[in-house]
Amino acid sequence: MSTISMEDKISSRSVEELSEQRKTNDPITIDAVDKCSHLKPDVVIETGADTPLQSDCLESSLQAECKRRKSPPHSWPSGNLRNPSTKWMKEQPRSYQKINAATEEKEKKASNKFSKLNRFLIGIIAVVSVTAIVLICWHFLRKRDKKPHVLLLIADDLGWADVGWHSSDISTPYLTGLAKDGIILRQFYSQPICTASRAALFTGRYPFKLGLQGSRPILAGAPGSLPLDMKLLPELMKKDGYKTHLVGKWHLGFETIRHTPVMRGFDTFTGFYNGMQDYYTHTTSGFDTVNGTGGYDMRRDYLDPEGNPVIDNILWGANRTYNNYLFTEEAIKIIEDHSVRHEEEPLLLVMSYPNPHSPIQVPDEFVNFQENSNIENSFRKTYAGLVYAMDCSVANITTALKEKDMFDDTIVIFISDNGGSLTSVNQSVVTPTGSSNYPLRGDKGTLWEAGSRVPAFISGRNVPKGQILDEMVHITDIYPTLISYLNLDGDYVSHDLDGSDQSKLLKMESKETAHEYFIYDIDPVYEQAAIRYGKWKLILGAPAANEVDGWYQPLKEGQTGYEDSGLPFKQYVLKAYDMISNYKASLKSNAMCKSVGCFYPEGTENKVKLFDLSVDQYEFNDVASQHPATVKRLLDILDKEMLDMVPPVNLLDGGVAEASPNHFNGTWMPWMDASEP
Repeated sequence: MSTISMEDKISSRSVEELSEQRKTNDPITIDAVDKCSHLKPDVVIETGADTPLQSDCLESSLQAECKRRKSPPHSWPSGNLRNPSTKWMKEQPRSYQKINAATEEKEKKASNKFSKLNRFLIGIIAVVSVTAIVLICWHFLRKRDKKPHVLLLIADDLGWADVGWHSSDISTPYLTGLAKDGIILRQFYSQPICTASRAALFTGRYPFKLGLQGSRPILAGAPGSLPLDMKLLPELMKKDGYKTHLVGKWHLGFETIRHTPVMRGFDTFTGFYNGMQDYYTHTTSGFDTVNGTGGYDMRRDYLDPEGNPVIDNILWGANRTYNNYLFTEEAIKIIEDHSVRHEEEPLLLVMSYPNPHSPIQVPDEFVNFQENSNIENSFRKTYAGLVYAMDCSVANITTALKEKDMFDDTIVIFISDNGGSLTSVNQSVVTPTGSSNYPLRGDKGTLWEAGSRVPAFISGRNVPKGQILDEMVHITDIYPTLISYLNLDGDYVSHDLDGSDQSKLLKMESKETAHEYFIYDIDPVYEQAAIRYGKWKLILGAPAANEVDGWYQPLKEGQTGYEDSGLPFKQYVLKAYDMISNYKASLKSNAMCKSVGCFYPEGTENKVKLFDLSVDQYEFNDVASQHPATVKRLLDILDKEMLDMVPPVNLLDGGVAEASPNHFNGTWMPWMDASEP
């Protein structure tokens, strides 16, 4: 057994010591789960360009909210409430009784008239009451039978140690409250990179079967979008009556109008097409654009009354307004409009946040959040503010749902598209982001656990509360699980699915995952692949093309970088371009080989790593040499899956000239005719 030396990485602590430390310090044990639910913090929403969303949406912590005491119920006064006049009359002298008898006769006649009126009024009240009860019962029965609303929250580059229910230093009070009020998914896996994860989410297919595999996202102005022959999840939900809206990041291609969100199942899209943008100027620029040319990327696309796409509604007035404010306000407007115009129809609202993807930009009011005041490293603290800005946005959006009486009928799903990125690049200058995936190994874009094992939970309507699920769930599972959970028309699905229906697991009707195995990725460019089969994880080839192979704790005071953080950026990019060039050259002379033998024709003996994640979830010890039969079985599965592999389409090192924003008044727009393939 080969043991990876932990010197200079985790202070030489053994696997057993680290595991024991996690057992005692892990903040999300069953006993630690807070049972408080449906908390409604005081939230302030302002509208208008000069009055942005307030950041004090959760000035009091969730713990303080839980300690609030309701006022005691109103109690009636004690004592005899009968009319005491009867006793008084019997004690009167006889001289008064005749007068009182005459008076009593008059009162009796008046009382009879009053009794008839009383009975009439009581009858009306009874009818009204019964009618009200019937209407209330009908209302609740109708709500029970109505499909639930779905709020899908996607964080961008959020690390394992960057949320309140995993980390002791970054506070996410509202997301943590939602997580603990539902099911925390401790073994949820996305893809190692953003484009691939979004493709897997909306199709239920592995990205290597779509040509979107590897650690190469779609670059700004580059062709290679999500294939058009796939019916996406929002298309299925729209067919079943959902009103569908996407706010934030798209990043699945836009070379033609047909590739834009409103042509892929969304009624409206407010956000940006590309993979990243400046949080204030809303421009996408840098190494991944057309010759470094930046372009404005903030729009509100929609379908006109005839169903035609309107994609030239550029939000120029949003320039210099923090995009988190814009996206939160847009989501609230969607909710308010839906409650008025589409009350009888279910809502799908996808909040695809740019947070906390680089560039690390956030207003000071979020950085100075008091519950993050203990963070001493400036990079980490700023990053924590970027995470808190997203947390505060979620608080305001869920509060809007509550105010419109929609929250109790909403399922909330939260995921990150991949693991946290340790570094940010601006004009080839590399700085730490402040993110951390510790104690998981690796970084975003790698086949180590840190690349794709991410924070996730499901909460809301009919979801069991206060649960922690340690069974593996993959991002491709969301598509088939929602088909089952929402009773969507499965016959409308256009393609085979790789994901599994996990609805029984999420309803706690089963204790076992529906997966026998899942594939992390298969990439013929970098000649790497990985598979999870039960407790076993096999990695073929180099797990990290950027050589970020370590375990990286959150930055401490005074640290300006991560130790042993892999290749310098320029060397990594040159290496990646060399690999792409070699692969493209080989495709010209040979058809793409669909076997692991093509990766390493001389044999895989020294190219395979095997980990037993049941005892080694942090990937310290390679045990491949001890379990040759397991290695062979997993390689055979990879061979079988590779038969369906599609050649990568994302092989450019930048956008094409035709896509330059210079052709479109300085903004990013589709540049190819919709009739082109």
